[in-house]
Amino acid sequence: MRTVALISGGKDSCYNMLQCVSAGHTIVALANLKPQNKDELDSYMYQTVGHQGIDLYAEAMGLPLYRDVISGVAVDQCRNYKPTENDEVEDLFRLLSRIKDELDIEAVACGAILSDYQRIRVENVCQRLGLVCLAYLWRRNQKELLQEMIASGVEAIIIKVAALGLDPKIHLGMSLSDIQPHLLVMQKKYGLNVCGEGGEYETFTLDCPLFRKRLVIDEKELVIHSDDPVASVGYLNLKLHLEAKENYCEPTQLPPTVKNSLDFVNDLNDTVFSDLSDIELSESELEFEKLEQKKKEEEDVNPLLTYSREGCDISANLEAADDYQIDNTESIEVGYNYDHMCNESAKHPVIDHRSIYGNSHGWYFIGGIVGEGLDTAVATEDAMKKLINLLDTEDLHLTNVSSVNIYMRDMGEYAALNSVYVKTFCYPNPPTRVCIQCPLPDDVGLILDAVAHKQEPSDNQESDGSNTKERVTMHVQGISHWAPANIGPYSQAVKVGEVVGTSGQIALVPGSMRLAGKGARGQCALALRHIARVLRAAHPRAHIRSVVQSVCYVTHVSAAREARRQLERRTAGAIVQCAVVQALPRGAAVEWHVWAHSDNNRFDYEETGCNVGEYKVAITRRWNYENTVAACVCYVATGSSPSTCQLTFPNEEACKSHRTLASQMQCSEIEEVLEYALRKLLNDCYDREPLPAVKLRIFYQVWSAPGACALVRAARGAAARLRARVALTVVPVAALHNAFTFLSISGLRLDE
Repeated sequence: MRTVALISGGKDSCYNMLQCVSAGHTIVALANLKPQNKDELDSYMYQTVGHQGIDLYAEAMGLPLYRDVISGVAVDQCRNYKPTENDEVEDLFRLLSRIKDELDIEAVACGAILSDYQRIRVENVCQRLGLVCLAYLWRRNQKELLQEMIASGVEAIIIKVAALGLDPKIHLGMSLSDIQPHLLVMQKKYGLNVCGEGGEYETFTLDCPLFRKRLVIDEKELVIHSDDPVASVGYLNLKLHLEAKENYCEPTQLPPTVKNSLDFVNDLNDTVFSDLSDIELSESELEFEKLEQKKKEEEDVNPLLTYSREGCDISANLEAADDYQIDNTESIEVGYNYDHMCNESAKHPVIDHRSIYGNSHGWYFIGGIVGEGLDTAVATEDAMKKLINLLDTEDLHLTNVSSVNIYMRDMGEYAALNSVYVKTFCYPNPPTRVCIQCPLPDDVGLILDAVAHKQEPSDNQESDGSNTKERVTMHVQGISHWAPANIGPYSQAVKVGEVVGTSGQIALVPGSMRLAGKGARGQCALALRHIARVLRAAHPRAHIRSVVQSVCYVTHVSAAREARRQLERRTAGAIVQCAVVQALPRGAAVEWHVWAHSDNNRFDYEETGCNVGEYKVAITRRWNYENTVAACVCYVATGSSPSTCQLTFPNEEACKSHRTLASQMQCSEIEEVLEYALRKLLNDCYDREPLPAVKLRIFYQVWSAPGACALVRAARGAAARLRARVALTVVPVAALHNAFTFLSISGLRLDE
């Protein structure tokens, strides 16, 4: 893309330009905002110290430089920025608007590393101008990043210091390479941000591989801004000139230390967590992960794996690809596999069974909305109207919705669905979303369920939202190496109190937004990494081990076992549903969807089961010590062990027998199963007033299980007997994690 680079003179904006070029983008112009008649400005948004040398960058790079004066101040300091008169963000909007009018640009390069405040505002401006934000340094490990900058030839000096452990009389003017050891010591001693993201120091770049000429310092003026005995603040004023570089040649050859998009996913492995570059991993966690990685390398390959290339490096499968094909190296055991995908006659009628139930803690569960119509756009409009009407009955608005799950008839009609969805959720920081294709009848365009939360005035006691029920979204729209950008009408995560829900994550290479590889094993690992990073960014105490309950959607039954195995290796007792569906976005093989709780270490775990007639029932559940949060997954099977991953039938006869028995399950037997699952989920909360509200979702094996009508009737009967208010959604799927399992029931209760 044709890109204008926001430059401040600092190391971050320069190294982000290197990353943009490495990703195949073309820098066509530079942009800078400067203070008026001042050495520097105390800005929330912009580095201004060193602005006197910025004009030289145009000649150094052979590019036009657009500059303007910072006339505004930080008027709107809220987390979610809204265009505000006289705010300094509007100065950036006017500058980029002028550049867009004069040049053909598609993207804006921004060197933000950790500041949500800065990222959100740059993304806001880009969104308003129809530009893509390229922020390749976003949430990078700062130690690793600083070393890359130095190794890649970014020659910068310290031009301002303002932190404990940094002395303006000693450290100003030092190069990055010279001061790096001291920064690492200060990081351990005082928690200093190694890249200066806490405002500890600012830099000025004198040379980098993109410069045709280098900047040379003629004079330095030391200015002590605050002579504090603990942490003095000082900066340099510089006079500079340009010198030609003898070894510069066109086109620019980037150093090998400048990584590309695939380099950032090639370190995937099969350890418990496998994300050593996570920006927020503590030193102890890093050591733990390294030990686990070493241990794994020394172990024999897990004998349960059935891949013909066992032990191969996952990264070998992570070539960029736009479409997914079944990887024959990921085979399943020999057996009979019912050809469920082509059996159109197996589709049962789907009836609208919408409902909404809330509790005294502000949580509302919305289930069973059916968008009716042969045309996908018409069906989506129908579903959106039904959703809005349900919200109205509880005095809720679309802005209260935290998550939306969409099960659509045809992924090929996604554009039609999305055009309606965008018009409905047309506000900043929308809910998380999952969208998959299921075997629905022709007259049903989609099934939808959702979770909403209404914040009470008493909930908002603290402005940062860390210990309140405030709805906080993680909606990163910039392209980075962190996790896939959400340029569409959904957020990566929504946090309410201690609960974090994520959008569905597929294996997109974040830096290129292209699907990684053609094997489910590698896609599963990369998607789980995205989940881990999103959780960490959304909540200061959340990580992959905080996952309580998850759903893994796969497009081929062979991926079901691998998905379950990888989740178990990375989490602390998370419970999972696995559903085989007809298609996922971008032709992905695997999609993960989870919700997590920051106090997951205070949850209990139970596995149990029972027999109902000729059917085997297995249930796993999680609940916290206070019994305010509970989740369960319940399987119903015709075989002996529904919890295992037996992916195929022994023979055709066994398949036919299973189908006959599953389809003959009586409504009374379904009710008994659902009552058993609800009792576990409610966990002795039967006599509370108001009656407890729960969310229930049933995936049913479309070619064998009783149809939606029978499941809805049975659920209503079980709920009535237990006096529970159940927001139910029943969804047909091609298959489940186990060939003999025909019902997979998940439940959620949030009473906190």
